[in-house]
Amino acid sequence: MDIAYLEDMLFKSVAKEIEDLYQEVLQMYSFDEEVLNIARSIKGMCDYILSIYRNIPNPERKLDESLYTTLYNVLKDMGVTLYDLTVAEGEQLYYVISSAYQKLNGANNLLERLT
Repeated sequence: MDIAYLEDMLFKSVAKEIEDLYQEVLQMYSFDEEVLNIARSIKGMCDYILSIYRNIPNPERKLDESLYTTLYNVLKDMGVTLYDLTVAEGEQLYYVISSAYQKLNGANNLLERLT
């Protein structure tokens, strides 16, 4: 198996995990517009990262390995944040929301430098 194939499987696996968590958050917090907005923002960021990954030219000719690692790590971090939204209760939820906004801002700044 070549590395490009394995990377693709890894990104697809993370994308599926994020989609599942996103759907869970939507169901759990259908009444809470603030949580829904942050979940939509996280999902939008993940979709954007996946589109960057898909549009990297010629995966056979590797770009800097750190680009793949960076995109993957940002995706994983967004997935963890969605997971945190599914398990947070009470005041924890407000901490998770605040942290999510910071992570989104950081990810956005990073992606602006990369693209």
